[in-house]
Amino acid sequence: MLQLLHTAGRHLLIAAMLLTMGGHLAVLQTIAWGNMLLEYSRSASITEAADKTFDGEHPCHLCKVVKESRKQEEKKTLVKAESKMDVTLPLPVRLKEPIGQTIVLAVPSYRGRDSNVCLGVPLQPPREV
Repeated sequence: MLQLLHTAGRHLLIAAMLLTMGGHLAVLQTIAWGNMLLEYSRSASITEAADKTFDGEHPCHLCKVVKESRKQEEKKTLVKAESKMDVTLPLPVRLKEPIGQTIVLAVPSYRGRDSNVCLGVPLQPPREV
């Protein structure tokens, strides 16, 4: 039973990846080409049928549907790229030194007093990395 669930999960993951990457359109296009090749080979030789199938001048209904779906997906990705999210960072938190406790900082380049330490997110991002 566990092996069956593992296999089913694997197949579902592959199907989800195929759908998110547009693989379903590749499968539909392959089916369309196969049907066109069969249809054109009934009235002509196999080389002529292959030429007609892959020249792009004789698309079938399914080829047109796949082409329109690809255009719609490209528009969706462009819209997603244009949307921008503004993120604001919280204000820094300043902690007071506990009474009667000594704070030891393990920062070799620090040369100030303990009360000047700001433990929080900086207000501005660093200018250089």
